[in-house]
Amino acid sequence: MANKTRWIKSRIRSVNETKKITRAMYLISASKVKRLRDRLDSTRPYFEKVNEFMKDLILHGVKTPHILFEGSYKEGKKKVGVIVISGDKGLCGGYNANVLRSTTSLYENFAKEADMTFFPIGMVGRNFLVRHGYQVDEDFNYQTQSVSVKLARLISQKIVRKYYTGEVHEVYIIYTKLVSTIKQEVTIKKLLPLDKTEFGIEESKNDEMIIYEPDPVSVLDIVIYEYIKGIIFGAMMDSYVSELAARMTAMDNATKSADEMIQKLILKLNRERQAVITQEISEIISGATALK
Repeated sequence: MANKTRWIKSRIRSVNETKKITRAMYLISASKVKRLRDRLDSTRPYFEKVNEFMKDLILHGVKTPHILFEGSYKEGKKKVGVIVISGDKGLCGGYNANVLRSTTSLYENFAKEADMTFFPIGMVGRNFLVRHGYQVDEDFNYQTQSVSVKLARLISQKIVRKYYTGEVHEVYIIYTKLVSTIKQEVTIKKLLPLDKTEFGIEESKNDEMIIYEPDPVSVLDIVIYEYIKGIIFGAMMDSYVSELAARMTAMDNATKSADEMIQKLILKLNRERQAVITQEISEIISGATALK
């Protein structure tokens, strides 16, 4: 009986220590979410302007067929590149599992008609893809926590260069979009070749004449890097904030579960103590009765 009481007390201390850790992780994630959302909101206007410029350039300038719209695929087996943004760590609920589930689903859709190469951002996704034998670009090794415009520029340059040289014919990006702190959605977006309908070209009216120097195609070849950079940076920021929000929710639930477990253990401990007291009283009464 005494051993069981000691075990319950040890269990309560253990759960209390775990509760402190989950509570601390919740507070850290909450503070990071606020800071990163402010950062994302501050940089978003610039990339929105780049998107508007791309739309205007396509509407008023680019009239001839271009590889960025027509694609570079001609014959043979198509080569598809997929940027997968996952987390660097676990303990964030189903965040990583949802991303990897969408990744394997996309692979199954293209497996018969195309060769797929993955460009992982995040250690969890990279380890999963390598462990299960998927084709992963060895030189592409970045962490989700290292979110910066400079890193997004570097990634965009690599991806666009591979597209121009024909190493990949299509490029997709899989990331998690933050809807709210309790809801995140995995999004699959096609980066290259570009789709004019995404810019609302069909609904726009060409009511003004703009001249681009030296020519629209040359301008497009430069701006495309900024455009892809903006999408990648936004996806990385969205994914990282989503990971922190998912971890915040998971740690909050873990803290609540720890509280419930502690209450149950305290109740069990009190019952054990009561049982010990009852047994001692019974022994005293029995001893007194025997003396009579």
